[in-house]
Amino acid sequence: MSSRRMLVAAVVILNAIAATGVASQGQPAEAQFLVELDAVVLDGDDRPVTGLRQEDFEIKEDGRNVELVTFDAVADPAEGRGTPRSIVLLLDDSGVGPGNTLPIQTIARMFVSRMAAPDEFSVVRLNNRRDEAFGDRLEALLRISEYRSDALPFFGRETVENALRGVAKVSRTLEAIEQRHKALVCIGVSAVCNVLEPSTGRGSLIWRYWVDAIGAAARANASVYSLMPNGLSTRSELSRGTISEITGGEAFRNTNDIGRVIDIVRRDTGTYYMLGYWPAASASASSKETHSIDVKVNKRGLHVRARRLRGMQAS
Repeated sequence: MSSRRMLVAAVVILNAIAATGVASQGQPAEAQFLVELDAVVLDGDDRPVTGLRQEDFEIKEDGRNVELVTFDAVADPAEGRGTPRSIVLLLDDSGVGPGNTLPIQTIARMFVSRMAAPDEFSVVRLNNRRDEAFGDRLEALLRISEYRSDALPFFGRETVENALRGVAKVSRTLEAIEQRHKALVCIGVSAVCNVLEPSTGRGSLIWRYWVDAIGAAARANASVYSLMPNGLSTRSELSRGTISEITGGEAFRNTNDIGRVIDIVRRDTGTYYMLGYWPAASASASSKETHSIDVKVNKRGLHVRARRLRGMQAS
């Protein structure tokens, strides 16, 4: 076991013992879980920033400061001391409509061609239940060749629910890969690939699917990146409150520079910081389905990309 894994295990055990005593006094049992999240730190030119220390970060959950108890800096695997990347392509095969098979296949193959030997990479078609988030390069290329943009027609809410189920399913598969930032790159229209948080909250028919997807992505340290090939749709392209923004990913639209998109995804999954904290116990925390997260760096000119919400921890 690595020294860092031993440290994390020790922190979890010690805090779990402490939390057991707190829970017995009426505090929520959720406080027994260490929360781990990844943070990509960029400078003013969007270049990854290395060399930061634990004390350079500040985290708030639900508006309250929490103590950072574990810390690790992950370097680009190309430097020979980093962690392999984990990238999954999600192919929209219902929202884009007929006639877009070739453009999406071309983009997906560009991703495959840019993957390096250590990278873990797979392709999942959103409406193909046989596809799983694992496989080798040949399997990825086979799924791309068999992809069809109009495998199913767009059914509105039902299609959106299916997309959120797909994000949750893939995230749960990737959760077993610990202490690594993963990227889910969804290629298709925003209505499918960059779902907007329901404005009516629990009153929305897709709320439970939304919460499930956000929670699963948080536990897996997975960020959603959405790529809408130019000209596919004129549907609303909102960015605030979307699954890409909330999970710490990015939405790309109106661009034909796919090479730049691939570079950004590889950058974010190659150089980042893993931060672990013990959530502050509160009387109302046990009833919340999601918790807000705010990560900041106390250095000028730097900005952080990290997830903004997490779901309740699984027991």
